[in-house]
Amino acid sequence: MQKNTLAAIISAVAVFAFFVLVLPQYDAIKLIKEAINSRQATLNERTAESDRVREMDSQAKSRQADINKIKSFMPERKQVDELVSSIQDIAEGSGVQIMGMATADASSYEETRYKKMLIGVDIVGPYPSFVNFLKLVEQSLRLYDVYEVNAAASTTSVGSVNFSVKINAYYLK
Repeated sequence: MQKNTLAAIISAVAVFAFFVLVLPQYDAIKLIKEAINSRQATLNERTAESDRVREMDSQAKSRQADINKIKSFMPERKQVDELVSSIQDIAEGSGVQIMGMATADASSYEETRYKKMLIGVDIVGPYPSFVNFLKLVEQSLRLYDVYEVNAAASTTSVGSVNFSVKINAYYLK
């Protein structure tokens, strides 16, 4: 009978030890595995996002020439000096002479991503040279919008015409 009692006590201690010592550790290990799996999924998502950012960065670097072209026809700021020198270069290339130039900011009524700058240019020269001036303005990398042209006979030289041109130039806000 002592053998059966001893066997029952050992079995009872083993079952007790299993429920008190082993089973809680098993549950803790199970929770830790779930946490590891959750964190691994988060790490995988962040790694994928990081890869997408690197890919977009490499695309931006490979398309830098296109970005620079876009910035040349609609720069990020006014750049009045660049506008004036650009119009002067166009005038010199077309054979007309600039008599006066004025710039002003345009008031904006609509909500857009860009702003306008008004340029008023007084030009003297023959009509074919003025047509060439307009062609060069159209072919310029900078975005110009000629919206008004006035002409009057020149009193200073024969064969020349006084032109007053109003142009819009655009830049980002």
